[in-house]
Amino acid sequence: MNILNQFNQLLNRQELAIATITANRGGGKLVAKTESNATVILSGNLEIGKKCFYDRRTSKIISEAPNVEFADYPV
Repeated sequence: MNILNQFNQLLNRQELAIATITANRGGGKLVAKTESNATVILSGNLEIGKKCFYDRRTSKIISEAPNVEFADYPV
């Protein structure tokens, strides 16, 4: 049992965000627009026009997201 590995697993969380793929730059790089209209470059493979969940820290696509309207409400 490696305590350092367990500690790193606790802190190594994904920060999920949602974006819509707008273009393909080739080489596994995609251009996407977030719900706040920011442009991001993501790594992965998805069709243009699809929504996706991606990790904000690594900019890697995690999975396809449902095509519904998302909203953030402050708490």
